[in-house]
Amino acid sequence: MRRSIVALDRLAALVAGLVLLAAGAAAFAWRQDWIPDAPDRIRSPWLTTATSADWWPWATGFGGLLLVVLGLSWLARHLPRRGNGRLRLTGSDASGRLTADVNAAVTTAGELLAETPGIRSADGRVVLDRGQLVAELHPVLEPGADLDQVRAAAAQTGRDLLQLVGRDDLSCRVKLRVARQDKTPAVPRVQ
Repeated sequence: MRRSIVALDRLAALVAGLVLLAAGAAAFAWRQDWIPDAPDRIRSPWLTTATSADWWPWATGFGGLLLVVLGLSWLARHLPRRGNGRLRLTGSDASGRLTADVNAAVTTAGELLAETPGIRSADGRVVLDRGQLVAELHPVLEPGADLDQVRAAAAQTGRDLLQLVGRDDLSCRVKLRVARQDKTPAVPRVQ
């Protein structure tokens, strides 16, 4: 989605949420008689007769259930669709379709990256981020890792992965995480 659409969506959700919050607070305050003379100020005989009817609890229950279903469907449509395991490879034509499990290639690239000194472990996956295919690598660094060496290894691993997959629309992202405690084996001082 474009940023303007995301901003409009968030603004609409904020306004709707504030309106519903205010309406709920007003209804609760009215029910608790915190608003003095509320029945005298509000004139709606149809609402008074409707709330005392036998069908009113069923109608409000159905309306609430409908709002819950609409809210859940709205939330489900806004969940990020990030997973993407199989990609169509170049060389596919009308006679056949070549696909590959790119997550396996990214996992292997993470394992190769983890062999770099100073990297404790690494994993990865392919995600769809704002319409762009991205191979994400997630190495966990030791606190004392040489960042220049890690950067060079991550760049080389990313280039190798992109060359292996052979897709021009795939990009690579490396998200570094630093471990809390250093588990690098100590080098003995006396030999």
